[in-house]
Order: sequence, then C-alpha cells, then structure tokens
Amino acid sequence: MIQSISVADKKVQGLLGKAIREFDMIENGDRLAVAVSGGKDSLALLYMLKERLHWIPIRYDLLAVHLDMGFEGTQPHLIEQSCQEMGVPFYMEKTDYGIRAHGPGNKENPCFLCSWLRRKHLFELSKTLQFTKIAFGHNKDDIIETLFLNMFFSGELSTMLPKQSLFKGRLTIIRPLALLEENRIKHFTRRRGLPEIPNPCPSARNSSRKEIKEFLSAFYARNPKIRGNIFHALSHVRLEYLPSSFRR
Repeated sequence: MIQSISVADKKVQGLLGKAIREFDMIENGDRLAVAVSGGKDSLALLYMLKERLHWIPIRYDLLAVHLDMGFEGTQPHLIEQSCQEMGVPFYMEKTDYGIRAHGPGNKENPCFLCSWLRRKHLFELSKTLQFTKIAFGHNKDDIIETLFLNMFFSGELSTMLPKQSLFKGRLTIIRPLALLEENRIKHFTRRRGLPEIPNPCPSARNSSRKEIKEFLSAFYARNPKIRGNIFHALSHVRLEYLPSSFRR
C-alpha cells in the first residue's frame, strides 16, 4: 500500500516530521501504539508513521489499537484490512463504552464519558501490550476547537498538548498531526486510497464540537489567516495581560 510520494504528500509528511522533531515525540526503539478509531485522521497518521520508516534513520515498532465502542454498524474489519495492507499489527477489543456513555443517566455529555473510558482502557493496555507511547490522530483544528470548547463549556484556557508525559514518565501521549489542518489530511487520505469509514456514534453529527467547528469555519471563510493566528496564540501567551484577579 506504500506508494511513491507526490509533492503534496511530501508537504504533509514534512509537517508531520516537523511536529515530531519540534516536540521530540519519537525516539529510536520506541514501541508505539496508534489509537485507530477508523476515522480519516487516525488511519492517515498510521499510514504516515509507517511510510516515514522508509527514509528516517531511527527505528520504532508500530501497533494499531482499536477499541470498538459497541455501536451498531461498526466496521472493525475494514480497519483491520487497512492495517494488514500497511503491514502494521492490529489489536482490537470490543467494549460497551459508547452505549454506556449514551445511556439515560448521561444525556448531558456522552462524548466526555466515552472519551474518558476509552482513554483509561488504552492506558491499561499500555501495560499488558508493553508500549511506551500512544499516538492520537488529533490535528491542528482539533487543538483549536478544544481550546474554544474548554473556554465555552469548562471556563478554562486549555487544550490538547502535542506531547504529554503521564504516570511519572511511564507513558507518553503524542499527537504527530498537531501542525496539520483537517482538510490537508482529508486530501491526503483520498490521494492514498485510504478508506472513509462512517462513524456510527449517534453524537457524531450533533455535538458541541461540531457547533464550534461551524462557528470557527465562518471566521476562516472571511479571513484564512485566523486559523493560524489562533494556533500561534497558543504558544504566544502574554501572562502580563491576564491578571490573577481574573482567576476566581
């Protein structure tokens, strides 16, 4: 499935490599689990991490890990097939996390519980499957949207980190797509023939994140520099203009 690389794909791989280098995400000998949900971002990430092994001087092991959330209509066999074509080992467990998160007692925020349960399970698997890093497919737009979600609904200035050490350094989360916009990844997956697997989650088309995405898209359409300015602001915080008296 690994193909010759085009100019556009070189740009994508270049931004992936830049993120990995700038945030020191991957070291020689790493055993790296890629959390593969079936969405375009995680499959593209797995493909790129496998592809770059052809030209970089370091070696790392890849393992695709998929947790089935229990929704009707899931298609894990398509994910497994893609992993086989890439030559990446595939590990899957079926759970009821999605069903539990959308139960009658948790109507207000099913996405939070589903994500928390999934992450907790991945952290536990890091011990049994013996991997030291988990790579998530969150991209630049996800990071920006999370900033606004946390401001609007949690009352805090925070977002996802490109690299985060957990459990006293035993496990590290990395997000190698942190410098890549969603549309660039979407075009990459289509050029490389990666499958577009429908998301069966009932909240996929009706969530606060979707509302934030639409809100931001209206500004991006008016001025394409806004996305980059917001992302730049995350590493250009002027604390002197954020008085401690605002922290109540």
